[in-house]
Amino acid sequence: MLKRTSVFIVLVLMLALGGVADAQNSKFTIFAGYSYGNTNYGDTHRSHLNGWEASVEGYRLRHWLTFVADGSGYYGWNQFPISCVTVPVCTPAIPDVRARQYTLLGGPQVSIFRGRFRPFVHGMGGATRVTVKTTGFFASSIGYTIAAGGGVDYQWRGPISIRVAGDYLRMDLFNTSQNMYRASTGFVIHF
Repeated sequence: MLKRTSVFIVLVLMLALGGVADAQNSKFTIFAGYSYGNTNYGDTHRSHLNGWEASVEGYRLRHWLTFVADGSGYYGWNQFPISCVTVPVCTPAIPDVRARQYTLLGGPQVSIFRGRFRPFVHGMGGATRVTVKTTGFFASSIGYTIAAGGGVDYQWRGPISIRVAGDYLRMDLFNTSQNMYRASTGFVIHF
């Protein structure tokens, strides 16, 4: 039920924004900046991950509809359950492990210009790779990822804008599903 409602809301927003879109959209847009991610791997505590996000928007289907390719990397610590089979000495504690996560996504994006502001929404799909390791232990997982979100660009000077964005990512890693929330900010160059 929640999934259908979310899809319906995204479609309504895309149609609403598409009907009032302006021809001011650039041919290419490149974004790079800082990104904060909050996720969990398995049934453990949530991780506060820091990293980067970069995207290229360019294949224009309509003046308000483009294709965006997005990549991100996150780094931090997470509590990860290690089975006694994989560790020579079994301890009841769940150790902290170093986590590294890389995500590649792509999909449609709807955007408009409103004065100096450019709001946008997007839906994307792709893959995520995560590695977790600590002394004597290493695990890795690759799985599909779907994402939905949006943000706004503020035209700062000439072709340079400042972006604030947020996304929800649903990932399938380590044979279970994860919910990730990410917030990003950085600079955008419009060509």
